[in-house]
Amino acid sequence: MEFNRHISRRLHEEHDATLALWGRVEASLAAGKHDALLLKSAAAALAHELDHHFRFEERELFPRLAAAGEGDICELLQEEHEVIREAGKQFIALVREDSAKDRIRILGLELAERLVAHVQKEEMSLLPALDDLVDEAADDELSAAYAS
Repeated sequence: MEFNRHISRRLHEEHDATLALWGRVEASLAAGKHDALLLKSAAAALAHELDHHFRFEERELFPRLAAAGEGDICELLQEEHEVIREAGKQFIALVREDSAKDRIRILGLELAERLVAHVQKEEMSLLPALDDLVDEAADDELSAAYAS
């Protein structure tokens, strides 16, 4: 999908990177491999996503979209953030310790599934709604806020 706003394109690029990384994680774990470097990369990317990407959406985007009548999707995405955040924190801690490889595998596969489904929802609902909602000034403001 093609997006017109800078903020929508930026989030779309991050979604693409998330799908690519977690696709590799899922394939590796499903094959029974424990690729420590890949898992550390996934944990670091997830930590950034939980801290920066999710927080930005929750603080800046969800309130704007809810005010424009898109509250239902925002509530659903918020609920998914909470579930992903909890599983993600556990995954990150286990990967840092490089312990409980069976638990890492289970959590990693769960996170891959949840992240892919979540990204698909955002790509099909959140980003198009955002693209329609924000004007050029709001786009500049949101892009600056996301960059900081």
